[in-house]
Amino acid sequence: MMHEIRDVSILEPFYPSKLTELAEPPPVLSVLGQLDFDSRPVLAVIGSRHSSVQAETWMRRYLRPLSRNCVILSGGARGIDEMAHAIAIEEKQPTVVVLPSGLNRPYPKDWMSRVDLVVQNGGALLSEYAPDTEIRAWHFEKRNRLIAALADVVLVVEARSRSGTAITVRHALDLGRPVAALPWFPGDARGEYCNEILTRGGIPVRNAEDLAGLLVSEARLRMAKAKQVST
Repeated sequence: MMHEIRDVSILEPFYPSKLTELAEPPPVLSVLGQLDFDSRPVLAVIGSRHSSVQAETWMRRYLRPLSRNCVILSGGARGIDEMAHAIAIEEKQPTVVVLPSGLNRPYPKDWMSRVDLVVQNGGALLSEYAPDTEIRAWHFEKRNRLIAALADVVLVVEARSRSGTAITVRHALDLGRPVAALPWFPGDARGEYCNEILTRGGIPVRNAEDLAGLLVSEARLRMAKAKQVST
């Protein structure tokens, strides 16, 4: 099935309001699918491109039930990102893929073959670049700021120190988004950045119940703030 790429301007009501909290929000988004960030809380799931068996096992056990009550958001990369999207797709739940390239030149390339699976479950692929824009190295950091802004909560499943995950976390903290992480065994380099997050005030997460409670509280807080602004 062919899906039409549409442009969503910052002046339109369908433009995600959370992106306007950025210092430089993209004036236009390219979108394949549906953008609905109001009906469910949004959980950004990020981490290593070389995900471990332990991380993937945890995600399948705890993200699977949680995906029925939230929008899972990530960057489409191999590893943790890809697994998070796959779980939502398998559960026939919405997922949003924020790409660092144009939608006609997706990175990784195989995302084009999964558009139907994302869209038919109420999700979307989106980019701030024109559809035929090729990937560039500096696009990743710009993409990561969108992930941080669109999320209600950012979850780091597995990441080494000095990874690209740290960029998303930095943007999330700048925007006041809660950052949660899985505790890892000390000395295990695969999750050393998760432990760094926790020692700096991040929120430890053990299971789906921990995440669900965090998402609900953040969604309520955002709704309360929105009501204050409207009045």
